Amino acid sequence: MSHSIAFRVSRGVVACAAVLSIAFVPGVRAQSGTSSASEPVKVAMLDLAFYGKRANDIFPGDTSMADTATAVMRRELGSAPGITFVDAAAVAKAAASPAKAIVQDRPCNVVVACARAVGQELGATWVVMGKISKTSDLIWIFSGELIDVASGKLVLDDSYELKGIAKDMVPKGAEVFARRVAKKVTAGNAAVQ
Repeated sequence: MSHSIAFRVSRGVVACAAVLSIAFVPGVRAQSGTSSASEPVKVAMLDLAFYGKRANDIFPGDTSMADTATAVMRRELGSAPGITFVDAAAVAKAAASPAKAIVQDRPCNVVVACARAVGQELGATWVVMGKISKTSDLIWIFSGELIDVASGKLVLDDSYELKGIAKDMVPKGAEVFARRVAKKVTAGNAAVQ
């Protein structure tokens, strides 16, 4: 009987040693279906644009919804684990450079090629861009894009119809897209989920 107890104890010690080696040895990690890169990925985000050309009315404060969505996305992505967020001032400076500021009569923050060039200049792996469009007082559209800087591919190209009071709904649309971006850039693959 003492032989049986000793066998069980030694088997338990071996199991504990295996768990500890996976947890504390650099470069070794358990496979759980998700991967976390050892180094955070570098993400640049251009300010979101506001479009109101098709809106039935533009009221004071409507254009600030793009600023609100930008702030929400920066907060969400800046606090996401595994992401190094490029400073907003550096992104704005790169986007405003004479070569990129206006492309085909459109600002850089709505042109994928320009956003990619900003990402390349700043050494970012990913670039996020988007726009907030007003169609009526109660219907807004949040559009967001995630660009793989190396390939130039649009990895996420989402559009959400937001119905309700803009100051309540626009931040929610930004939060949803920010979560999708964070999940995608830290997942380690380029397939749209």
